[in-house]
Amino acid sequence: MGQVQEHLQKYKRWYPQTYQLKDYPLEGRKTLTVRNRQEIYQRLTKPQRALIETHKKYQMGSFFLKHHYLIDEAWQFETVNIDENYNRKLKRYHLFCQCGKAVKYQFVLTSKKTQEKIALGITHFSDHLGVSAEVASEIKKGINHVDMALDELLWLKDKKCLFPEDLWQQYLFARYRNEQLIQPVAYNQVLAQRVLTFREVEMPIFVADYLALLSEIRLIEKASAKREQPKFVGEKKSFEAYALHLMSSIPEKESHYHPSSLALYEEWKKLTQTEQARVLEEFQQLIQQPSC
Repeated sequence: MGQVQEHLQKYKRWYPQTYQLKDYPLEGRKTLTVRNRQEIYQRLTKPQRALIETHKKYQMGSFFLKHHYLIDEAWQFETVNIDENYNRKLKRYHLFCQCGKAVKYQFVLTSKKTQEKIALGITHFSDHLGVSAEVASEIKKGINHVDMALDELLWLKDKKCLFPEDLWQQYLFARYRNEQLIQPVAYNQVLAQRVLTFREVEMPIFVADYLALLSEIRLIEKASAKREQPKFVGEKKSFEAYALHLMSSIPEKESHYHPSSLALYEEWKKLTQTEQARVLEEFQQLIQQPSC
């Protein structure tokens, strides 16, 4: 029996019920109506809602930074607050622009000079940054795009899809096997962090993340197939202890990071190691320069 088959057969004996992955909808996101979105959102638990809102804030911060909408000499973008219960027909509002108008998205800016904070709706937010009507329209489209991107999670929840525990366990087992390889496969730590936050609140995961976990498992299996790899040595209790330790040691993704910092970090990860070192060095030089 080959080494790859050997450790997979052992896993099958340990967990016969989860060896074969259950079906998971891989057809991609579904766009919901405003009414559908609100109805499903209301059925979520408080931690699940917090997860959705955190992802919205992060994606919006990334969108604005990517398109350079947050560059302003006098004001700094802090965060965006989201009223998921916003309903014009029922006149149910919780957030307001500084002008008094009820808004679904409230953008918070801080004065670089006085540290004064102001909360604005999308129209006054665009006016404050001095962008054109065309750019303001692009911003609104970007916000709608973020809504549609997160519709996938709500749609999965509405279909009663659960967190894919079977896939997660196979991923942990792959990591366990990876520890024994001569040259362990590099894995995406951010992916593990993100998926773990979904597990903690019992939410289904993005289809893209499901496929990414599958891809990492396959990469480790491919590396395991090489002849020079040592024979798999592992026991069920040892693996379960490893899995518990691994999950407890995966650092939680900090939600207090500024959206712009997270977006910059995502761009920074795309650079080579040489480029990363240069960027860090030059950034240190830039922030040490005296301000005008």
